[in-house]
Amino acid sequence: MTTYVLGAGASCSAGYPLARTMASALLQWMKRPTHDPHSYAARYPATARFFEEHFAPIENIEDLVTSILKLIGEYENGNREQRGTRTLVANEYGVLKTAVRAWFAEIRQGAALASSAYQDFARDVVAPGDCIVTFNYDVSLDRELRRAGRFEAGDGYGFPIEGLPGESPVKMLKLHGSTSWLALLFGGMTSGVSSFQAGSTLGVRPVIPRNELSFLGYADAVDPAFGKGGAALPVMIFPARAKDFYFAGNTGIEYAEFWNYLWRQAYVELQSATRVVLCGYSLLPIDERARRLLLKAPGTDAEIVVASGGDTERIVREYRDAGYARAAAAEDVLFDKWVARSSDRVPAMR
Repeated sequence: MTTYVLGAGASCSAGYPLARTMASALLQWMKRPTHDPHSYAARYPATARFFEEHFAPIENIEDLVTSILKLIGEYENGNREQRGTRTLVANEYGVLKTAVRAWFAEIRQGAALASSAYQDFARDVVAPGDCIVTFNYDVSLDRELRRAGRFEAGDGYGFPIEGLPGESPVKMLKLHGSTSWLALLFGGMTSGVSSFQAGSTLGVRPVIPRNELSFLGYADAVDPAFGKGGAALPVMIFPARAKDFYFAGNTGIEYAEFWNYLWRQAYVELQSATRVVLCGYSLLPIDERARRLLLKAPGTDAEIVVASGGDTERIVREYRDAGYARAAAAEDVLFDKWVARSSDRVPAMR
């Protein structure tokens, strides 16, 4: 069984951004004059200019998010002016996170037409029983996996969604979340009275809106937990130097167990894998939780294949230093080229 580990170097072949240029590209997109002036997107240009004015220069999304969270943390118990600034920055950060979902939704329309790497990976490389551990937010690969008969959303994400087809041939564990996942406040209630315990106002799992299920190919399907919508938070771990795997609100810490549940599953999958393939993931020191997972979970007799561009040789050395004698660079270290070579070797009747 093979566990594939995917990072931004894999999704960039489908038109999605790399972390080092994501911030500037996102803000430029937010400032476009084509956003609907009568929708929430009307806030995007002003928010983009706000961050350019207060956090410039901006290029790497991790630098931007880290600076935002640092200010929010430092000003929590500041003077009146600082608390006001903190509130303003936090509100604009919420707009920024919503914009990422909208931006990726736009990118995926082109990705569905332009990217053959995802299509070939889903159809010719991944086999039933394999697992994909991904740090990417996009759902373009999810769609291609389902089109290839490799994925079902009812249980393929590692948590059950009632009413959707299950027994997914391939599990896809999205350890930083997904643009299609939302946490609904109070289960989507917009009126009436109900009882919620502290720390459980966002539910126990993400919900997936109807349009996102439609994109995956589920015509007229409904996530029964989605209800009527309402206030929601994107279930995405935004890139920062230090990542918090939870929501912190007035009602307490939420979603920590959800993230732990996903990561435990990833550990089990990596532990049982006979082959681990890293594609486009840089395994940087700042991603401490991911490094612990990837460098410790697999058995030391597992074959480790690395196709992560310019980071490949460094990652291979780190695996060998950690005791993985069978760690080696792939023949092609760019995702699209690696997929093309791997697809050519797949037996016709796989």
